[in-house]
Amino acid sequence: MTPLRAAFDRASLAFAALLIVMTAVRIYALFLNPIGLGVDEAQYWAWAQTFDWGYYTKPPMIAWVIGATTAVFGDAEWAVRLGAPLAHAVAATAIYLLGRSTYGAWPGFWAALGWLMLPGVFFSSSLISTDAVLLPLWSIALFASWRLMNTRAMVWAVVIGVFLGLGVLAKYAMLYFVVCTALAAWWLEPMRQALAQGRGVVAGLVAAAIVTPNLVWNAQNGFATVRHTGSNASLNLDDMFHLDELFEFIGGQAGIFGPVLFFAVLWLVWRALRRGETLPQQDKFLFAYMLPPFVFISLIAFVSRANANWAAVAYPAIIVWLSGVLFAGRAGRRVLLGATAVNIVMGLAVAYVMIHEPAMAMNIKNVRNATGWSETAQQIAARARAQPGEAPFTAVMVDDRDLYFELNYYWRDLRRAGEPLPPLRMWLLLGEAHNSAEQRDPMRVEEGARVLVVHQRRDYLPFVAGDFTAFRTVEHVSVPLSADVTRELEMSVGEGFAPAARDEAFMERLHRRREQ
Repeated sequence: MTPLRAAFDRASLAFAALLIVMTAVRIYALFLNPIGLGVDEAQYWAWAQTFDWGYYTKPPMIAWVIGATTAVFGDAEWAVRLGAPLAHAVAATAIYLLGRSTYGAWPGFWAALGWLMLPGVFFSSSLISTDAVLLPLWSIALFASWRLMNTRAMVWAVVIGVFLGLGVLAKYAMLYFVVCTALAAWWLEPMRQALAQGRGVVAGLVAAAIVTPNLVWNAQNGFATVRHTGSNASLNLDDMFHLDELFEFIGGQAGIFGPVLFFAVLWLVWRALRRGETLPQQDKFLFAYMLPPFVFISLIAFVSRANANWAAVAYPAIIVWLSGVLFAGRAGRRVLLGATAVNIVMGLAVAYVMIHEPAMAMNIKNVRNATGWSETAQQIAARARAQPGEAPFTAVMVDDRDLYFELNYYWRDLRRAGEPLPPLRMWLLLGEAHNSAEQRDPMRVEEGARVLVVHQRRDYLPFVAGDFTAFRTVEHVSVPLSADVTRELEMSVGEGFAPAARDEAFMERLHRRREQ
């Protein structure tokens, strides 16, 4: 079938209709979402205000995406998040093309449908994250690898290099792609031939050219992003081997895939291990792009900890492989249909609770932490304004990264309207930057004449007080988040900011405080 005819056959038209409807619904849902920006989203928005080749804890792609969507549509929450549903639409398109090329048109349709209905994709489409930005780039590179293996055309090597490089700029987890490709080449003679005659070298050079500016940025900034990425999986040699963390990671996949597809994936892996070398070529190819991330992250979970989404790059290969295998039989098609129906119900239920039952959603920690920041910011702004008979504040200092980035975002309109708010600054607990907020806007001695201090960490209050020559706590603030949940803050006024030495005595007092 010619590409033109394939583009207008029933499977392609059905996929196009599905994609348009689901993407439109998800964009509309962004307008209805009552949950404010989470701290990571607010942090990414702050980065997006300045173009750079890297940021303190992440590569630059997510800031670039937010910068693009907000440049066109403004800085409202829905515009900050707009890149997420668009990214998943691109990922679904690549997954459809890969499924069509490996198993056929209708298996490709079911793979794309399965992707769009995954509970994890439902959730990921409602907020902007590095995974949402990474997955379409991985999916396109995966499709290009399959096409390279089957055509050996140099153009596909270039496509792999471009999207491998862009993927690394989205999240360093893209580097799993190199390991997966090596495994595919070890298993499959056609892949070894596809990478031969300079094609693999061209892909690597193109990717390296794209990634190099980020490496230069890291070198100029003490490899901040690389160090943070490594610290996420840091090992505690005194407390290793956690079966509970491993089971939590594996069980978390059921929440991402949905319960039916989760057990179908377990069956698929068991089937592959039983059949071994008799697996069809497309099954081996997809298994190669699924196995390394899951094995590596499972090991991390066992010896330390791992979030369920850390293996997200394996999901495109899994959904294509699973859809292709199940679609081949009548019983498998019934499983696909049932699993998709269950996932749709789960997705709609979550959307309903988030939009219409926010009190129930408060039981979810991440939702609770992202709620009520606009009201919190307004209350703090009211106290930061110059009062009659009082000297104006020279800064507003906060002791918590979450508080810093949320205020920075929710004060944007006040500042643009000319509100004379003092500069927002972050207190340095250890005297040097250990997170993005501390690196971006540390409290400065020259701005410390009269400071409004907002405490989210009450246990740090005596240490904050020790950094001022005069200090008094003036007010307790309680911000209602729901009928029975509030955000509690303390406010103080500090004068003469003069940070105490972060010496051995200071660290000992801090250690004792943390143990209490």
